[in-house]
Amino acid sequence: MSREKERTVTLHIYTDLYQAKMMQDKLKENGIDSFLNDENVLGMDPVGGVELRVFEKDKESAEKILHA
Repeated sequence: MSREKERTVTLHIYTDLYQAKMMQDKLKENGIDSFLNDENVLGMDPVGGVELRVFEKDKESAEKILHA
């Protein structure tokens, strides 16, 4: 299956863009691709946040890395 057709899932939602980017860097260092959604609307929507998303197949490994 090509990457374009793989599903992504929300791993965590952060209210702080800096923290979301730090976690994204931590995943990248461990070989896991991730994506940030809604980073441009932070501040305009106080209820929203930045979604850290990963490919569904990487979710379990990503959770272990972030909780280590």
